[in-house]
Amino acid sequence: MPYGACIERGAVVSVADGLYIVRSLTRDGIITPAIPAISGTYQADDTVYFFLFPDGHGAILAAFT
Repeated sequence: MPYGACIERGAVVSVADGLYIVRSLTRDGIITPAIPAISGTYQADDTVYFFLFPDGHGAILAAFT
C-alpha cells in the first residue's frame, strides 16, 4: 500500500482561526479541509505549497510566486 503525501501547489480559498482551506492547482477538484501552516501567515488568493495525507491531515509549507 502506498503511503506519504505529495507536495502540491495551491491557492488559499479561505482563512479562519489560523487554519486554511486550499484549492489544489496540481489536481483538479481537490479542496483541502482546514489545515494549518507550518510557519507564516497567508491570505485568501495566496499561492502556496502544501501537502495532504489521505486521512485529511496536512499543512501549508510556504508561499510561492
